[in-house]
Amino acid sequence: MTKRMADNMQPKTGIYKHREWRGLKDTAFDYAQWCVLWGKLIKWALGHPIQNIKAVLRYRWMYTYLTVPSFFDRICEGLRGAGLKGARYNLNYLADVVTSQFDVIFSADMNLHPGSKKAEELSKKIICMDELVPQLMCRGLPDNPVILYQMFPVYLPSLINQHTPVHYIEQSELYGLPADVCPLPSYEAGVAIEDDFPKIGCCMLSCNMPCDGSIMTTAVQTRRHGLPEQPINIPLRWLRDDVQEYAVEEIKSAVEFLEKHTGSKYDWDKLKDACEIWNAQNRAKFEKWEYNRTDIPPHTGATAWLYRIFEHQAVCGVQKALDNDLKVNKLLAKQVAERRFPKTVRYRAILWNTPCNNYANFNNWILNCWGIDSVCEMIDIHGTEQIDTSNREDMLFGIAKMFQTSTMRAHTKGGYEVMVDDLWQKYAEYNCDMIILFDQISCKGVGAINGIFEEGAKKRGLLMCTVRQDLMDPTSISRRDMRADVNTFMQTVMNAEPLDPSLVDFDDDECW
Repeated sequence: MTKRMADNMQPKTGIYKHREWRGLKDTAFDYAQWCVLWGKLIKWALGHPIQNIKAVLRYRWMYTYLTVPSFFDRICEGLRGAGLKGARYNLNYLADVVTSQFDVIFSADMNLHPGSKKAEELSKKIICMDELVPQLMCRGLPDNPVILYQMFPVYLPSLINQHTPVHYIEQSELYGLPADVCPLPSYEAGVAIEDDFPKIGCCMLSCNMPCDGSIMTTAVQTRRHGLPEQPINIPLRWLRDDVQEYAVEEIKSAVEFLEKHTGSKYDWDKLKDACEIWNAQNRAKFEKWEYNRTDIPPHTGATAWLYRIFEHQAVCGVQKALDNDLKVNKLLAKQVAERRFPKTVRYRAILWNTPCNNYANFNNWILNCWGIDSVCEMIDIHGTEQIDTSNREDMLFGIAKMFQTSTMRAHTKGGYEVMVDDLWQKYAEYNCDMIILFDQISCKGVGAINGIFEEGAKKRGLLMCTVRQDLMDPTSISRRDMRADVNTFMQTVMNAEPLDPSLVDFDDDECW
């Protein structure tokens, strides 16, 4: 690890003055993959230059994507060996998918191409879905592009640039929405109020995930996009057998809705193929978790959980995604077999509750500063059940269960046992030394049970560090505030000395 990493940062930005030195081999690999990323971005920009310039000028959130190379560097800080290679391969595959989706979105966007028959024809084929509904069910309509409606204007920009959500959250509050709601639905509503969603699609599948706030913001978005819309009502108590029939009926109804509005016939054989690929993707993820249960966990941190979310939502059932998984797993398996461990780890931590979007490289900081490796994260564990593809009904049952255990929902919904009891179980499975509990201050659901976590940890004699955050709003809890919570815990409870003292306190409020 580079000592005094903060000395290489530009004042107040957290942005490096020059590339991180990781040793000759890893530095060369990292630089090569950085160049590959730039190649992908330049290829995309030159593919439809006028259209892409229009998009950047039309949508405020598009400026965020100009900083993607810096974002990728931040969430790879301090990584070495197979962990670095896996991270870069995952991120560059993500860049491939996002740029190809941008081509579809902007080519069909009637905001960019008013009166264009070509754009209108493409738009009539596009299925829009809520970003928390996995695309797997739409693999039965291979001729219809599927766009996760909020993924590109909302979710990804909130990770890339901490300041992007602020404008839209302020617009929601100026519109009259309460200021104490979760920043996620507030951000989404703000994008709708600003008319900053692309004007695309023949229909929209919405949902009741992950929480009541998202249900309310759907109403605001519906007024703006004006598309035929059907909500998929996902059962909350997903462990109960008596809700599964209802969940399957919701999927069937959604399929009928899609057939009606796309004019396409649903291909159940294509869906079966996609489900089998998704099962293989899940098995690849299970392997990664097994490696992280060892005493030399090779694949941890933001690049692991971010890729898992993207894979679960956007590229589930896609062969190229599976190929990437297998390539990464081969590297991880080799490093574990050789007993190589190119990072300094003092503590194994489990991170519970939803992580902070505007500090995606929090994992990197706790590792580089204090030697805390996030070997298990709640946000990484969702949609894990294998889908039975032997018949149509069982396949739909599996997809319905996948939806019920989607991102930010597998633990926050379902009952006490999946949110609370699972924490103690995973703590033991991964042989952890401490718990880092994210206190998302605007979440009315999980915030109500913080005391239960604290009492449970105290009863079991487990060390717990509570870190305040506000998901997508850096104006209430800053990155520096989050670091201060960890610093106080490590210095007063653990009586520990930092691996890199320069990282204990620094100003990065102006950082992307």
